[in-house]
Amino acid sequence: MTTTETPTPLQWNLSIDLQAKNNTRRAPSRTSSSTSSTRTNTSRTANTSRSSNPRNAWSRTQSGSRNYNSYRGNAQRGGDPRMTSASFLAHREIKEPQSIAELKKLIKKDEIPVRVFSLWGLEEIGINMTVVEYKNDIIIVDAGLQFASFDMHGVDYIIPDISYLMSRKKNIRGMFITHGHLDHIGAIKNIIGELDYPVIHTTPLALGLIRKSLNDKDQKLLKYKLVDPDIDIIKAGCFTIEFFRVNHSIPESMGLAIHTPKGVVVHSGDFKIDFIPAIDRPADLGKISRMGQEGVKLYLGESTNARTPGHTPSEKIIGDNIERVIAQHAKQRIIVSSFASNIGRVIQIIESAVRHNKVIFLAGRSMVANVQLCQELGYINVPKEMIRLVGPEIEQMPDERVMIICTGSQGEEFSALVRMATNSFKDFTLRPGDSVILSSHTIPGNEKAVGSLMNNLVELGVELVDDPSLDLHTSGHGYQEDMKEMMALLKPEYFCPIHGEPIMRHAHKKIAMDMRIPEEKILLPQNGQIIELYDEAVIASDKRLRLDTVMIDGKGQGHLSGEYVMKARGIMGEDGVVALIFKVDTKTKELVGNLQIESRGFVYSSEVKSIHTQIVEFAKSKYNENLRKRMEVKDNLRYIKDALGEHISRIIGRVPMLMLMFVYINREALSGTEGGEEEIVGMTLEEQGYED
Repeated sequence: MTTTETPTPLQWNLSIDLQAKNNTRRAPSRTSSSTSSTRTNTSRTANTSRSSNPRNAWSRTQSGSRNYNSYRGNAQRGGDPRMTSASFLAHREIKEPQSIAELKKLIKKDEIPVRVFSLWGLEEIGINMTVVEYKNDIIIVDAGLQFASFDMHGVDYIIPDISYLMSRKKNIRGMFITHGHLDHIGAIKNIIGELDYPVIHTTPLALGLIRKSLNDKDQKLLKYKLVDPDIDIIKAGCFTIEFFRVNHSIPESMGLAIHTPKGVVVHSGDFKIDFIPAIDRPADLGKISRMGQEGVKLYLGESTNARTPGHTPSEKIIGDNIERVIAQHAKQRIIVSSFASNIGRVIQIIESAVRHNKVIFLAGRSMVANVQLCQELGYINVPKEMIRLVGPEIEQMPDERVMIICTGSQGEEFSALVRMATNSFKDFTLRPGDSVILSSHTIPGNEKAVGSLMNNLVELGVELVDDPSLDLHTSGHGYQEDMKEMMALLKPEYFCPIHGEPIMRHAHKKIAMDMRIPEEKILLPQNGQIIELYDEAVIASDKRLRLDTVMIDGKGQGHLSGEYVMKARGIMGEDGVVALIFKVDTKTKELVGNLQIESRGFVYSSEVKSIHTQIVEFAKSKYNENLRKRMEVKDNLRYIKDALGEHISRIIGRVPMLMLMFVYINREALSGTEGGEEEIVGMTLEEQGYED
């Protein structure tokens, strides 16, 4: 006798009769107790699994909507088995909190949050530094610099304001460096000592670049741990940090997954997704995906190229293009200019040059330092005699053997290529027939400098390789599709765009919304504003640290707020400076002799005598007028300074920086009645503590 088994629910759901798609008959009844028991246990297990995962939307549909499970249950009980697309997709209709107020209601009373904030790096490109804090544990991600803008006269670069960390440095459990670019490591040499040398966790290349930037004392006191992102997991206080490989324009770049008491925070670092990188291994998408499956509470994603559609071109494609260009110009002397920090590109250029039997000559301090470090770490494996510094021997070599790799592709004033273009570079002179390759895109704001560089080069008769149809550069930062891919793998519950100007961060926000992240779960804090992670919510708090702009000027360091230096440099740069010295009698406070006047960058030589005379006469008149009113000298000069500014503005239409100084003169000593020298006790008003 043949027994027909009653199919299990799973088998029944997978048995599809395409010819009976409109069949409305009820499902067969289930009478087997064992089958019923199995079905019940399976259902409980599935429901338990679904409810334990907040991301699984099968059991989190909006009120009143029916999901797939309810239809399956009806079928099993003899109900209507029909399925519609609307019901199948109903699990996407998840009811989420719709406002910050609703999110705040999820916060438990007296719950202590994990705090995430940036000490610069949220609203600009560069100067990256992120802090994660919980109770008495702090970790730091990156510590970069930003080169000063044109209006910061004389400033070399700016660094993060670490005032908050200074009083909590005993709580710092470590620094974690994502890669070796200056906007992520450049401030370490300025702050590492002030923070009592916390342990730096990073890869060999980034560590080498950090150590080269330190002085001898800091190198001896430096504490570090090398990280292999494929296997290492670091415990730092209450935090556990995992790493994952990403691609960038420098090898060994990585992102971080920071396991906190309130959930996982992922920091992307600078990244793109390159399936065929020229130097590095591909981004570890498997590991990133695993992190997303396990659950990411907050994703901090870089936003540099959020406005650029498509995928970032692979470095291998750029390397192939460079190879073709070098082959076409192999009989000529070739000069290639690139960013010294684009180490992957530099390595490709060197390898291509060696294949064409060219000797590589390096020019530019940063280029030399980075190539030497790559040789030490084994990234460059070519005979040592094939890489040299630019020197007199270069002019004695056949043209087909010469390749120069140098800095200056952005037209920087004192860079190697700019000095070559103006015939001011020692030991090497460009000549007609040389080929110059610019392997970089022009950074916004550098257009004028790059244009001037290119004009100077073509006027020397060199062949400038600048074909827009032939890509000789690609960004190290992901385009929109790279960002979508990262977001799709991580599936974050909350998202915060970082590392970008406001327009870039808002573009990244739009990408996140396209990826179905609710707008109320996309955070756009400002520098110093604190993100708070709770068990059931993440919010951008109203709390915000007061951050100042910390400027590095040579070996000096200062804060922008309250500093007269930047204001004074700006005035002098625009309108010049005028200094007046008042010689004042020690006893009577009367003027002794005439005023002494000096000016720089103020008026043209044809006007100087006339305008100087008017200034001196006006200042003397005001001084004597106020002296008759028994005004103190310091108050008198302060009054004159204000009045003189208005007077000069009427004469020439602008106001220079005014420096009014006074010296006391002992007339008796001057006349010789009591002997001795003139007594000089005078300073500028600013030096005496009187504000401008």
